[in-house]
Amino acid sequence: MRSHYHMILLLVTIFFPLFLWADEIPKSQKQITSYFQTTEGKIAYYQLGSGKKNFILLPGIGDRKESYAELASLLSKDGNVYVFDLRGLGDSDINFNSYGPKETALDTLAFIREKNLKDVYIIANSMTAASAVYIQSKEKKRVLGLVLSGPFVRDNEPMSFVLKSILQIMFRGPWGPSAWVKFYESLFPVQPPKDLEERKNRLRENLKQEGRMAAIRSMLFASKKECEDELNNAKGNHIIIMGAKDPDFDSPEREANWIRDTIGGTVFLYENGGHYPFVEEPNRFYQNIQSLWQKK
Repeated sequence: MRSHYHMILLLVTIFFPLFLWADEIPKSQKQITSYFQTTEGKIAYYQLGSGKKNFILLPGIGDRKESYAELASLLSKDGNVYVFDLRGLGDSDINFNSYGPKETALDTLAFIREKNLKDVYIIANSMTAASAVYIQSKEKKRVLGLVLSGPFVRDNEPMSFVLKSILQIMFRGPWGPSAWVKFYESLFPVQPPKDLEERKNRLRENLKQEGRMAAIRSMLFASKKECEDELNNAKGNHIIIMGAKDPDFDSPEREANWIRDTIGGTVFLYENGGHYPFVEEPNRFYQNIQSLWQKK
């Protein structure tokens, strides 16, 4: 799988000192953050909009809820928008026993049930696409559709011992946050957002906090099998959006079509898109996903 080689090719650049010691980080304003209490710790989120429909936005590994800002603002015209940080990341607690796609799914399911949300649409990126599949398989009546971008919904070939060791070295130690941020930057190969430097700085500052990089390492090695096993129970109303230049996939189009053929839905391929199409082209993304609720 290309993601393995993609990360290895970044090693030389990642360890260049220019990226290791960026201590002067500008502070930024944040959305008003609320917290959802689970049995192990608090999950951070913010809420926008109002209405009968409910949108839950889940970022990918290492990302933060703020990356959905443009899309969340657009969606707020259509209903309630809940934008989450994952366990251990952003403003969420770090004292969880485990991290991964199923854990994210269980946290989200608990939130949906406690808030008694109905007419729910899950918008997920990367690893949390697997979480979204699991969520819908357990709450078919509440969850009416999924939007999966840059989605990993299955385990492919297992990581070798060598690759696991390389990733442990890359994302451990004082260079870990800068290494991850350099990797994050590489996921916008053609059309990075105008505020990429600001996004990188905010992300690096957050990942310097104790426990954040440990959460990322845990997610990188977490299995998707329990979520993958639910694919046949999550058929229906879905949209799959892939960047044609996403470096995390050997063939983004082939993977998107496989997901469509497995669980149903419509594929949109963004010609110059990378791993975060909702960041690169938020207006297009919003227009493409409206069919999920407009036809209801």
